[in-house]
Amino acid sequence: MATNKGSRIWWWIIPVVVILAGLGFYWCTRSGPETDERLTAQNTGSGQKPPVSRDARVTGTRPEEKTQGAPEKSEEGAPKRTGTGPAEPETFPIKKARMARQEEVAARGPIEELFFEAEQGPPDRKREPEQKAYCVVIDQHVRDFFESVNERRCFRQFNLDQDAYSYFAGIINRLAARPPQPAGEGFDPNMLLTNIYFFSRALDLRDLSVIKAVMGSEAGALEYDMETFYRWLMLGDECPNPGGVRPPFGAIYRYAGFFLNTAGGRCYLFRRPMQIRLLLSYYCVLIIYQADRLGQNTYGLDVAPYVKALKKELMHHPELEFQDQYISTLDRIDKYYLQKR
Repeated sequence: MATNKGSRIWWWIIPVVVILAGLGFYWCTRSGPETDERLTAQNTGSGQKPPVSRDARVTGTRPEEKTQGAPEKSEEGAPKRTGTGPAEPETFPIKKARMARQEEVAARGPIEELFFEAEQGPPDRKREPEQKAYCVVIDQHVRDFFESVNERRCFRQFNLDQDAYSYFAGIINRLAARPPQPAGEGFDPNMLLTNIYFFSRALDLRDLSVIKAVMGSEAGALEYDMETFYRWLMLGDECPNPGGVRPPFGAIYRYAGFFLNTAGGRCYLFRRPMQIRLLLSYYCVLIIYQADRLGQNTYGLDVAPYVKALKKELMHHPELEFQDQYISTLDRIDKYYLQKR
């Protein structure tokens, strides 16, 4: 009888132990997150700041600023509050999108965003006023440049019967009407000779002298001027072209290929001062890169080898004010071509 009574007691003890274990596990799982939140708050407010990561140094925010107030997404995709800090579910996605947009535009370099937007589909009608304002600003910068040239001795010494804008507009129109061949010299010796003497045949001696004099007077502001004219050339069909002065992209592309891909063009570059040669090469790379992205690289020019060589050379010229921007843009272009292989 004693044995039967003892066995009955064990049958009651086992279910009780199981029930208590289940209650203990439920209590621990409910109280765990609150303990973690308190520990996080204590560590953050203790005066010892967590180390700043590389992303934080780039964006200017600390890790705790990203976690506090940043809504997490549940499995259904709806934003939910985190345990600490005020959440802003309505504004955070907008701020995040703006930050991503700013970083993307900064990485692309000067005015490539116009081509980027063209690839996304039809232009947004809401941005038309902003686009028109940009067109006016860039066109005015170019006109201001030529107005300043009018006052310079290097230009007035030629006693021309035209102002600088009208004179250079005529040169641009003549060059755009007869662009050079950017490829094929190895198959046609006549093309090689034509490219070697291209500018001396397309322009007269006075034109070449005026161009050299004006570029020589711009040594201190050459980087700004080159970027301004690159922006102006890349305005495209979205912007008006008063007087038809701005050449079409097809002609711009052929000149970029001429300077990078032909013996005659490279001879012209290497006879120029170092700063002019590097900047011209850089913007020619950008133009051919744009042609690749837009499907307008009609001559099939391979710009990838020039990207690496130019980037390596730019690293040895810290005197260039925008050296970091040039190198970062070339890094991105290099990655673009590596992904296409």
